[in-house]
Amino acid sequence: MQHRWRVRRAKLLENLHLPEDELCIGIGISSGNVSFGEFGQSHRDLTAIGTIVNTAARAQSVARGGRILVTASVRDRCESDMIFSEGVSFDVKGLPTPIKLFDAGLPFTPDHSL
Repeated sequence: MQHRWRVRRAKLLENLHLPEDELCIGIGISSGNVSFGEFGQSHRDLTAIGTIVNTAARAQSVARGGRILVTASVRDRCESDMIFSEGVSFDVKGLPTPIKLFDAGLPFTPDHSL
């Protein structure tokens, strides 16, 4: 996702006449069991719901542009294939305790902080 975004981003910046720091995406990933199916009463949508989905959304909400933040469960599943940051604890809305997130993304700039 980040790779495709980097390819398209330059053209969008040029076409929209925006400064480089105003057009970025951050990604949050968690893993675990979810409920998946059609939900809703008046309008039914195919979607995934549950704590894992909420946790991924909260990770995404604190991910700065160009970052991929993952939970410990994702890091543990992928640690033999990837290099992650040490991890930083975040207090996020909707979760009773802070979550530790690990940076797995490549930033657009030399700044390597979360």
